[in-house]
Order: sequence, then structure tokens, then C-alpha cells
Amino acid sequence: MEVRDRIIEEATRLFFKYGIRSVTMDDIAAGIGISKRTVYENFKDKTELVYTCMRDLMQKQDKINQEVMTNSANVIEALLTSMKYGIKAINMISPLFFHDLKKYYPAIWKPLHEENQKKNYNQIYTQLRKGINEGLFRKEIHVDIVSKLFYEQINLISDEAVFPHDEYVFADLFKSLMINFIRGISTRKGIDLVDEMLR
Repeated sequence: MEVRDRIIEEATRLFFKYGIRSVTMDDIAAGIGISKRTVYENFKDKTELVYTCMRDLMQKQDKINQEVMTNSANVIEALLTSMKYGIKAINMISPLFFHDLKKYYPAIWKPLHEENQKKNYNQIYTQLRKGINEGLFRKEIHVDIVSKLFYEQINLISDEAVFPHDEYVFADLFKSLMINFIRGISTRKGIDLVDEMLR
């Protein structure tokens, strides 16, 4: 693995564990046994490193999503598998990570968040259409409205004013949202499949 990739990997690990603000370039350098100078030879400052880590995360997530969709027998299996991956990822990330990203790096957070939302909307739209064709989702659902409602609910469970991190576990919120969402739009056949896969 090249030094640049090792820096990205270590920075991401530390950001996930401790949040972004408290992690220094010294911490990242020490974590992989290189000099701080080497870190700065690869990244001009912490802001560039944070941006690169976020881009890397998004690319990896896109790859996982594509693999899940390709390897799943049907849309419900794909969504529930994505949910399990999502919960696993959430449990690895400190709430401080997203807090720091939004508060101290809004110029990075806002455009990447908007880009990700658009991409995710397109993915869920495609999955809903596929689920209707498979007879697993109700054919009368308004795909555009339901797609937007789903991602607005994702934003809602991320809102600390509504669901404070010290009172709610985000993984539990995400699981509740996903299961209720999928069951709510499913046909009887789809609901039976959800229940079978969750046993």
C-alpha cells in the first residue's frame, strides 16, 4: 500500500474513532510510523485530507452498493443487506465525526452531502421500480414521492435536535426506519420475504 493510501486509511480510522477536530496531523503520522513532513508532502493541509477521506469513503460505499445490488436475488434482499452493512458502519463511527464534519468543514460537507443524496435518491428510485416489477412492492406507490420521503426520514433521524445522540442509538433508528419503510411499501409476498429474512 502506498504511503498516501496508508495516510487516508489511518486518518479515516482516527476520525471515525475520535471525531475530526481532536485528531492532529501528528496523530496520523504517529499512527503509521512516518514523519509529519511526509503527511504534508501528500496533503497540503488537514482540510484537503478530510476531503480526500470523504471522497474515498463515498467511492468505497458506491462499490459496496453495486456489489450488493448485483449479488442479491431480489430487491428486498438487497435493501436488507444494505441495512446490515449500514448498521455495521454506523457502529464503527463516533457521532463526533459527523458533528465535526458539519460544524468545522461545511464547505466539504454540504456539496458532498448533496451529491450523495442525489445519488442515493436515484438508487432508491431504481430499487423501488425493480421491487414493483418483481411483485414485492405495491404497484400503486408513487415512486418519486416515496423515494423523497425515505431520504427525508434519513435526514430526520440524523437530526440531533429530534434524536439526541445521548438518548438514541443511531443504528437502532436506522434499523427501525429501514424495516418499517420496506414493510410499508411491500406486497404480501414482500412482507413475507422481509419477515423470513429477519428471522
